[in-house]
Amino acid sequence: MKKIIYNISVFILLIFSNSCTNQFEEINSNRHEYQEIEPEIIFPGVIKRSLDYIKGDMANQMYVQYSHQQSVGGGTFASYFFSHPTITNWWKYNYVDILQNVDDVILQFEGNEAYTNRVGMFKIWKAYVMSVVVGTWGPVPYKESLTGALSIGYDSEEEIIIDLLTQLNEVYEVLDPTLDTMNEPVFNGDVAKWKKFANTLILKLAIRYQTTSSECREFGKLSLEREEDFISSEEEAVTASWGTAEENWSWFYKRYVFVRNIVSFKVGHYFLTFMKDLKDPRVSKYAQKPELDYYVLDTLSRADGSRVAVQYVAPYLGAPKTLQFHDNWLMDDQDNPYSGLGRESFSNVGEEYLQPDLEVTFIGYAETCFIRAEAGLLNWGGGKTPQALYEEGIIASFAKKEMSDQVDEYLSNDGVRWGSSSEGVRDFRGIVSSKISRGPIQQVITQRWIDGYFQPFDGWCLIRRTDYFDIPPHFNALDRGGLGTNVPERMVYPSSEMSLNGVGYQEGVSLLGGVDYLDVPLSFSKRREWKDWGAMQPDLNNDLLRHWYGSTIEELDAQGVEYTIVEEL
Repeated sequence: MKKIIYNISVFILLIFSNSCTNQFEEINSNRHEYQEIEPEIIFPGVIKRSLDYIKGDMANQMYVQYSHQQSVGGGTFASYFFSHPTITNWWKYNYVDILQNVDDVILQFEGNEAYTNRVGMFKIWKAYVMSVVVGTWGPVPYKESLTGALSIGYDSEEEIIIDLLTQLNEVYEVLDPTLDTMNEPVFNGDVAKWKKFANTLILKLAIRYQTTSSECREFGKLSLEREEDFISSEEEAVTASWGTAEENWSWFYKRYVFVRNIVSFKVGHYFLTFMKDLKDPRVSKYAQKPELDYYVLDTLSRADGSRVAVQYVAPYLGAPKTLQFHDNWLMDDQDNPYSGLGRESFSNVGEEYLQPDLEVTFIGYAETCFIRAEAGLLNWGGGKTPQALYEEGIIASFAKKEMSDQVDEYLSNDGVRWGSSSEGVRDFRGIVSSKISRGPIQQVITQRWIDGYFQPFDGWCLIRRTDYFDIPPHFNALDRGGLGTNVPERMVYPSSEMSLNGVGYQEGVSLLGGVDYLDVPLSFSKRREWKDWGAMQPDLNNDLLRHWYGSTIEELDAQGVEYTIVEEL
């Protein structure tokens, strides 16, 4: 059942969007003319901008491309490159449109006991947004970022994260459900839920940055001592929704359904290998049947031992990042199973992700279970076993998709069952696989990635900070076409920083090790050796779709699959 977080009528939206935007402009031009603005007026606009920018524009152009859960055709960022004007806009979105307005409220009302909880809510949201900024660019302006100085210094990732954790912990300690509150779009003023948001975000960031410092790990352990204040139900998940009024439509609905009227937002080929490998029924929620039929030629057996070649329509087809090959392979498309296919042949994302009032998750209930399970495997503490939390997370994920009747069978599958492995499914080039073989920690991370199907920033973070994903390269990247470019580690700084804040920019570059480019790993990223793609021997195949329904005719019949017998073998 979809949780309705907030209803904004066209009238109210105009108040919070148009009127508030005008107020934002006045505030930004003169920070001392803020006396008439109340937190209740500012916060809905902050959430709306977070939806439109972090969960909308940035997600579509960048995070979706890097999480490998979905595939969007075309575009500079989809080609593993960048556009400085776009990056400059993103920088402004976060620092001016969101963070500066949040900070103005904090500066005005901090210390006023009548606003203790409201200031705390703003601080929690600031920590979340700032964690996305750091996780995207790395070292960035923080302590001096909103001071109005002409030259703004950069802070290291570790310094920023430790300060965010410190702030979150202080907020957690002072939030009091018996004191002030406000009607806001996330929890409608429920201070107890905000308290859980703060404690859960502490653990989430501590897990992400666990290798950067012992202090981060200590904050994570501290949060685990307060287990009663973790997100523990779907009603406590941190979510927000776009709306049905035209001015409040989902960014993806406007981009892919209303404006274009041609959906080009596809489920990813790599993601679908996990759906097949783990026999995951949630694929029916994550993807739709392709608009154009794609026929699979399969070899199946009968109960009497005979074998037969059959043809049937593929239920789903994931879109690869690119259909090209490495230049060293000297291959043509003759054996490419997807050669010549248009976008209509690949599965659109599930219908729920294309609705105008799409609900998105910032921190989910199932996600929290998986984070706590990983913390347990790290021996950080907690009252529940990692296995219990892992299974609770899967159960919660299925319940959210209204598929609880299928979860028991899923929990028994190879690669899902605690401590088990899976054979894996190869991608169509035969160079990567979805194999699960590295124990419970890989299972926990994989299930968190699958559940976070529409949390692409978090999916990208999981890929970067672990080596549990056998990510295929991009063979048609804009700056390295035909060579095989690995998923970017970060986004470059906007050119505006080079020209307007040169001293600070050079400080940030220095903190990165002297280079400002996409492949510079951030502090939490796993240092790993990527495969030598050009030296590999590809094996073109259609393993993803073969035996999708099973290996026997009887299994196809039991599922009502229509097929044609091509040949008796």
